[in-house]
Amino acid sequence: MEARAISFRRWALLLVLLGTPTAAFPDGSFVGVNYGPFHRPGLYPGGPEEPTDAEIVEDLRTIVQAGFRRVRTYGLEGVLSRIAPLAERHAPELRFLLGVHTCGAGGGGIPFSPRTRAQLASAVALARSCANIAALVIGNECLPGEPEACPEPVRAEEWVAGAAALRRQLRQAGRELPVTVALSMTAAVDAARAEARQVAPHVDFLLVNVHPFFAPVAVERAVYENLEASIRRLEEGFRGLGKPLFIGETGWPSAGTPHGPARPGVAAQRRFVHDLSRYARERGLGVLLFEMFDEPWKERERGGVGPHWGLFDSRRRPKFDLPVW
Repeated sequence: MEARAISFRRWALLLVLLGTPTAAFPDGSFVGVNYGPFHRPGLYPGGPEEPTDAEIVEDLRTIVQAGFRRVRTYGLEGVLSRIAPLAERHAPELRFLLGVHTCGAGGGGIPFSPRTRAQLASAVALARSCANIAALVIGNECLPGEPEACPEPVRAEEWVAGAAALRRQLRQAGRELPVTVALSMTAAVDAARAEARQVAPHVDFLLVNVHPFFAPVAVERAVYENLEASIRRLEEGFRGLGKPLFIGETGWPSAGTPHGPARPGVAAQRRFVHDLSRYARERGLGVLLFEMFDEPWKERERGGVGPHWGLFDSRRRPKFDLPVW
C-alpha cells in the first residue's frame, strides 16, 4: 500500500451506473469494510490450512453485528470463493464488491494470466448464483508501476480487453454487474497515471485506495486535511470522465513503527475511524475501511504495520467502540 485517497461528490451518478436490482448500493454516504478470512494465527493465503466454513460464517456475523453492509474481498482461489455463497445463507444483509486477483499474461493474444482467467470464470459462476454480489473488482493495484502489482503487471490495453470479455460473459450468464479496478494513488495521480487514464473510461466507477498513514501525516490531520486534499486532487485528475469515485481502502494501523508524524496506536486508529465516519456523512462519501480483522501473516510488510489494520483483532475482539455507520 502507498499513500492514497479519494472522492465522491456526485454520488447520484453512481446509482445510475450501479442501477441493477441486486447491486443495492446506498443513495448517499456509506462506510463498508475490506475483509480477508486469514486472520487466525497460523493461517495465510496458499497455506496448508484454510479457514473453515464455520469460521467464515462467524466472521460474516461479526461484520453484520459491527454495522457494516458493504464488504470488499480479494481473490477467488480456494476458500475465498465460498465467502459470497456462505453470506447468502448466513448473512443476507451483506453486499459484496468481489475481488479477483489479477496478473498480466506477459504478451500473447489472451488477456490476463491463466490463474486470473480461472478466477474470472469463478466470478461469472458466482454472479449467476449469488444475488449478493454488487460489483466485480478486477485487480488491486495491478497496473505497471503500482505498489502491489504482480511480477507480470496488467497493461492498460490488456485490462480493457479482459474487462470487455468479462462483461460479455456476464451478459451470457444473465447478470450484468458493475466492473472496476482498484487503483493506488500512484496510478491515480503519479507514476502510473498514464495507465490509469487508459483504463478509467472503461470502468463503471473509479475505486482508489487511500492511506494517509503513508503520506505521512499525523492522525489529527489525516481525514480533514490529507483526505480532503486527495479528494480534490483526484477530482481534478479525472475531471471530464463522468466516472464516480469512491475509496476502496483507507484505514490506520493500531501498532507498528511510526512513519514520520504518522504514529500507529489504538487511540490513533479510533480517532481516524471516527473522523472518517463523520466526514463520510458530512460529504456524502462512500468508503471501505481497511480492514475488518488483524491478519498476523502480513508481519513482513514494511514498518511492521501489516498485521495491525484490523478494527477487530485476529480473534474477532473489537479494539475500540465503533461509530454508528
